[in-house]
Amino acid sequence: MKRPFLKYSLIAIATIALLYLAFRGQDLSKATDAVKQAQLLPLLGGLAIMLASHFVRAIRWQIVLRPLKRKTSTWLSFKATITGYAMNNLIPRSGELVRPYMMSRGEEIPMAGALASIVVERIADVIALAGLMIFSLLSFENRVTSVFPMFSGSALIALAAMLVVLLAILILFFSEHRTAQLVRIIGRPLPQNLREKIERVALDFSRGLRGLDKSAILPLVIGTIGIWGLYGISMYVSLQGFTEPAMQQLNLSAAFLLLTLSGVAFTIPTPGGTGSYHALITTGLAMIFGVPQSVALAYAVVTHALSYISVTLLGLGFLVSEGMSFGSARTLKEEASADSELEPAVADG
Repeated sequence: MKRPFLKYSLIAIATIALLYLAFRGQDLSKATDAVKQAQLLPLLGGLAIMLASHFVRAIRWQIVLRPLKRKTSTWLSFKATITGYAMNNLIPRSGELVRPYMMSRGEEIPMAGALASIVVERIADVIALAGLMIFSLLSFENRVTSVFPMFSGSALIALAAMLVVLLAILILFFSEHRTAQLVRIIGRPLPQNLREKIERVALDFSRGLRGLDKSAILPLVIGTIGIWGLYGISMYVSLQGFTEPAMQQLNLSAAFLLLTLSGVAFTIPTPGGTGSYHALITTGLAMIFGVPQSVALAYAVVTHALSYISVTLLGLGFLVSEGMSFGSARTLKEEASADSELEPAVADG
């Protein structure tokens, strides 16, 4: 019980600290006025495009799941995707388990393989985020690095090195024979029943990772470009909801820089990016593009609230429609944490 308490305490502290950074020194009356003056239609348009990107993500997931089951339900994939986001909004990282669990149960595919498919997706997303970082440096190098030293060349080199190591490990798992050999070597000191269980999970994991076969690579690449492209367009359309001249001058390249900051924000395990999104987007708009602080904060608050509320309500509705409850989803997360030696590490954004 101590470990979850400590973990959630740290998450709460981080969320509060980041919200403090975002709101510190702000003229809240001006920010409130900016929210009131925002045009609803572009904001709803941005939200609709964001939901469309989630639908593309659901289709991409189906492609990755083909080694486990050739044909799966697009509607179930979409519901599981949205539910995963909703759970992450309430309990950080819980969606990583709820999402594959819903698909595993609904399509009768191995849970370990479903988890492995999430890893494949995350690899594609990490590569996409790295590409966005490079784009941000090429387009706004001086302004970005002066405000966010994290985007310096050395950080990108470190990220590239980590990707190489990760891909090397995954190449090993793409071979079922090599996976079995590796697991047997690791499992020799263990009792036979535990060794067999680990081997079964590892092989299911390996089969899930082999979604990156020749026939899946191109659709996976196109899907990833589509997802992140729609994310960027969503942010650009939402910018049109604010009549502030500095906001109106921002182009699509600026929107993709904001998307880069948003991607970094959602890697921080706060509930649905709360605090991290507000701090990074507000800072980016104000310090990189010269948008007034109050308007920058208004944009961050409004876009986050629209996404957070709509996705959470929709996801919880899907959770109930699948015969699950918030309590059962939370229990799934706790049980998986207790059995973490058999759970592959994945991250959902």
